[in-house]
Amino acid sequence: MEEIIKLQKEINKKQRKVRKGCIEYLKKAVEKAGGTICVDDGELMVTYDGGSHPEWANNLYSMVESVFLKDGKLYLSIEDCDEYEINRIDTDEVYAVATLVYNMLNEK
Repeated sequence: MEEIIKLQKEINKKQRKVRKGCIEYLKKAVEKAGGTICVDDGELMVTYDGGSHPEWANNLYSMVESVFLKDGKLYLSIEDCDEYEINRIDTDEVYAVATLVYNMLNEK
């Protein structure tokens, strides 16, 4: 079990680096794009935590519409919330958003 615990600690450390790098990339990309990047993919979904009513308003598959900056903070506009802080989604979802934005910007 000790080896598994050690391995998980290494994974957690790398996930923190991935998350930080993705958020830094997204901030720069959104700034460069004028403050908002519309996601016209139609397939990217993130988990919505339900806001004030997590017991009935959560959604595991909330469609991402855009990524934007407001007062220096990064937000998503999703089908369930117009201002959803990026910190409310997990690292895998942050990576998915960053990868989609990267691919969109590099296809042009």
